[in-house]
Parts: sequence; structure tokens; C-alpha cells
Amino acid sequence: RVQGRAGGMRALVCREWGDPTKSRAEGGVLGVEDVPAPSRVPPRGIRVRVICASLNFADCLLVRDRYQEKPALPFTPGGEFCGTVLELGAEIRTSGAFRVGQTVAGAVIGGGAMAEELVVPDASAAFVVPAGISPAVASSFPIAYGTAYMALAQRARIGPGTKVLILGAGGGVGLAAVQIAKALGARVVAVARGGDKTRACLDAGADACLDSDALHASSSSTDKSETTQSGKTGKTAPRRTFEETFELLPSATRRAFGGALADVLFDPVGGAAFSRGLSSLRWGGQALMIGFASGVIPNLPLNVALVKNVTVHGVYWGAHAAKDPNAMARCGSEVAGLLKRRKLAPKVDVSAMAPLESAHVLFRALEERRVVGKAVVVVSGQQEATRAVAGRQSSRL
Repeated sequence: RVQGRAGGMRALVCREWGDPTKSRAEGGVLGVEDVPAPSRVPPRGIRVRVICASLNFADCLLVRDRYQEKPALPFTPGGEFCGTVLELGAEIRTSGAFRVGQTVAGAVIGGGAMAEELVVPDASAAFVVPAGISPAVASSFPIAYGTAYMALAQRARIGPGTKVLILGAGGGVGLAAVQIAKALGARVVAVARGGDKTRACLDAGADACLDSDALHASSSSTDKSETTQSGKTGKTAPRRTFEETFELLPSATRRAFGGALADVLFDPVGGAAFSRGLSSLRWGGQALMIGFASGVIPNLPLNVALVKNVTVHGVYWGAHAAKDPNAMARCGSEVAGLLKRRKLAPKVDVSAMAPLESAHVLFRALEERRVVGKAVVVVSGQQEATRAVAGRQSSRL
């Protein structure tokens, strides 16, 4: 067992609903504990020694009891992981799909990744990490990129020349959407807040990026908010505190696409951004509702959807594990293939990496929108988490 403690391991544990952004000593609800290691590996499962686990906004909502699913207390957060295989279920041993000692990454529904050991009940939710990719990067991949690929490729069916407007593009799933849309040949206008995030969007391949702070109507704001691939930035509104209305989004979108509105809206933000995003779509466009990072669940303006013949897709990647596992497996295989062929490059915010004991710091950074890309909880040491996987591994990709 991990760290030489027979039957035991360290894990980040939530025992009551509440604030994930503080340590327990500060009144928060997350703490590192010695807990029993998982005892049984099901026939189609694998046991993994976790190197690192990446953080999603859903983890914040889970701990605060604001998510659409509610795990039983106590529980360990974390849905994305990377680590080394310790044990194989009976069917996996027979199939040869994985080997003990391989570095793998994947997703687990309901949490559990922020611990020294993890049992993945169905190994089809994991993949062998290609050589040259670090565990930190690999742990940032499964849910964010799986969600973005399912939305853009399987639901909206984008292709070469599709005009895609991506909100919240500086976060984990937003940057994933930028990269996937570009890999599929689309034209991308990204919306993100601040210079660090807009630059990250351009680095990820966006054709243009709109600073969201310049999209809110105010007496001294301006409608000149576009940053092009060349890096030239137009006039932007002064930084200030104001209501996030996104009133200027449709006109800024039309300008960024050279006079046309978007074919597809990708929205993990919700709130006013979604309402104005619908108005940024052409007649017959498609809206992909990914989540509500703004904390506001928007009312769907059905009059806009009716008049513009807009199709609205709800995309909840995790539900496919129970409702349509074949679609989830197909999605995972296809998007992992893009990673293997180096078509995708998950971004880890190196300033947002911390050990289990400091995980609350990452939760706070994520809630305060300070993370560019993904935040990563390091379970087995920073050096191991950031070292690229060496050599060739037998791969299921």
C-alpha cells in the first residue's frame, strides 16, 4: 500500500457541506485524513496510485452542496486523475487492456481522486498516458476535454469553417473547447476576462478573443474589445466593478467574425452571458449549455430561440456514464486519440498546483476566477507530477 501503511492512505475528506476555500482550522470543511484504502477491485476495474488530481468547478459546487448530484458524506472530491496502475480486475487481466506499472489518466463519477489510491470501477474510463505528457497535464484532460468534445463534435457536429463563440474560454473546459474547435477546423472567437486569460486563448489557437470586462454596458465602456491572433489589441474599457450584463457581446461577436454571427455558442458560464450569447447566434444556430460558473442559472429566452430557430443542447458529460456509456466511451476514445496525435495540449496553471494539505487554496483560486486553464492537486510530489512520461507504453488509444 501507499507510503508503506498496510490498508491505509491519505485523502482529502469532506465531512460536512460548506466552504472549500479555507482549511478546517480557518472554518473550512476540507481536511487531509488517514483513511482505509479501497479494498476490492471489481472485475472490469483497476486500482491506481494517484500522482495528481485536477480540479473542476463542479468540485466546488459538490462541497458546497450546490451540484445536481449529491454524494454521501463523508466523501473525497476529485473527478480527474493521473497515476500508476497497482492492480487489475479479473477481466482486465484477461483482456490485457492495461498492465501494472503503466501511467494512466481518467475520470471517476462521484469523486475520490484526491487520495493516494483510487479504484476506477470501469477501466474504460481510463487511458494510457502517451509518452511525453506529464501526469499534471494528463490529469487535466478527461472531463474538460471529454465535455468539450462531446458538445462540439457529437452534439453540434462542428466542422471546417463553423463559427464557434466560446464563453468562459480562459478556464479548463473553455480552453479545451478552443483547442478542440480548432482541431476540428472551426473559426473560434473566445471570451475571457483579463490579459492572462485572453493571451492563453490566443495561444490555444483562438482566431480572436474578447475581453469580457469590455462587454458590459456602462457610461464609459467601449465596444472595441477584440484581440486578434496577431496580438494587436483594440480599445478596451477601463477596469472597474460593474454589473456583468454582456450587452455588447452580439455586436462584438459580429465584428470579430467579419460581419457574421456565430453558428455555435459554447457556454459554461450561464447568467447574462447565456442570454446575450443566444443573441450572438445566427438564424438556425446552436447553443451548448455546459454549466453555470457565474452562479446564476439563466432563464431561457424562448422568444429568441423561436424567432431565430435556435437549438439548445444541454451537455452533462457525467450523466452518460449511466445513461449512455457507449457514447461516453466513444467520446473518450476519439478525444484521447487527438491527444495522442498531439492535436491537443491541456494547459495547467503552474501557479495553481498544490499538495493535498493546501487544496483549499486551489478551490479559492478557482472560485475567484484566478486560474488560467486547470488547477492541479499534487498527491505524490511536484517533481513526479510535472515529469513527462518516458518511453513507449502499450496503449488503448
